[in-house]
Amino acid sequence: MSAEAEEERALLAAIEALRDAPADDLTGRKNRLSALETKPAPSPEARRARDSCVEAYRLLGEGKEGTEAVKRALGGAGPVPTTLLADLAAAEEKIRKSSEEAMPACEKAATELRLRRR
Repeated sequence: MSAEAEEERALLAAIEALRDAPADDLTGRKNRLSALETKPAPSPEARRARDSCVEAYRLLGEGKEGTEAVKRALGGAGPVPTTLLADLAAAEEKIRKSSEEAMPACEKAATELRLRRR
């Protein structure tokens, strides 16, 4: 197997590990995202898969972190921040953008790379 093929297979494995990570394990997902972001991408197809998946999962992670911050603020003993509704809307927008725009691009690019490696 060529070095390029090995790097592309490792990249696909990193995408799958990120996709399969438990949704509530924000730290684990963030670590897997960082690992994916640093994977070599020797071909245009690999770069497209890596970069689109990094973007999709970064948006999703930021959105989930935002909603968790809102939950913590609501459950805290202190006063509720005046920006809470705006914070929640921003978090939900990141999740929506990830699910409606970025995630399909990630899946398409990863599938194309997988098919190239067959």
